[in-house]
Amino acid sequence: MNQTKHSAGNLIIVSNRGPNDFVWQDDHWAVRPASGGLVSMIDPLARQPDVTWFCCVSEAPPTSESRAALFTTAADQTDPEHHIVPVPLPSKIYQAYYGTISNEVLWMLQHHLVGQFGYSSLDAERHRAWTDGYLEANRRIARAIRESGIKPRAFLIQDYHLYPLPALLRKVFPDVPSLHFTHIPFPDFATLKLIPQSWRETILQGLLGADVVGMQTDWDSRPFLGCCEELLGAKGRLQERNRRSAGWTTH
Repeated sequence: MNQTKHSAGNLIIVSNRGPNDFVWQDDHWAVRPASGGLVSMIDPLARQPDVTWFCCVSEAPPTSESRAALFTTAADQTDPEHHIVPVPLPSKIYQAYYGTISNEVLWMLQHHLVGQFGYSSLDAERHRAWTDGYLEANRRIARAIRESGIKPRAFLIQDYHLYPLPALLRKVFPDVPSLHFTHIPFPDFATLKLIPQSWRETILQGLLGADVVGMQTDWDSRPFLGCCEELLGAKGRLQERNRRSAGWTTH
């Protein structure tokens, strides 16, 4: 899509996934248009001429790992119907951020697929994946947006892969409004306490960097508010921000 820097990307969508998906076919990953709910929901908006879509892409891993480790490159996400800005991540960072933490920890936790001892036995490798994968990926995305030269009008940030991102963008673009929407159930505070304190505080404080925090249902928004109150002691601050006409809210 041909656009000038001035006109492109006033409205910024940020997600882990881009418009294309992949299937294993004839001993390689084959590109196809994505059919998932998240992409289907944002695709009509993403086709507008004043919208830019940032998504994560990975360098190709070694051949020996490519079957087990799904990855997506900048070339895979090229689409003439969208203004896509791929954010490249080294393959090890991508796999730690996407596979080890986003899918194996957060997705499982938020669907209550957790054993009786929770994550008390998280090993050093998983902690490295959090710091050097999940957090580093979010930092790189924020840096890519800042260095793109695009002047944003608003941010629409998508899903559990990007919980720290609203707070990171708030530091760089303090006057630009942002929305973060979570497309899976949000856990109650007792469940969120199963992951390390620094992780859950990063998740909650990251989300509170957004002007609007969107959940699938009211049922999901209540646990989020409960987590903020019980784990951050944020009840008074949330009430104050809700009283402000332009303040923080949940939907």
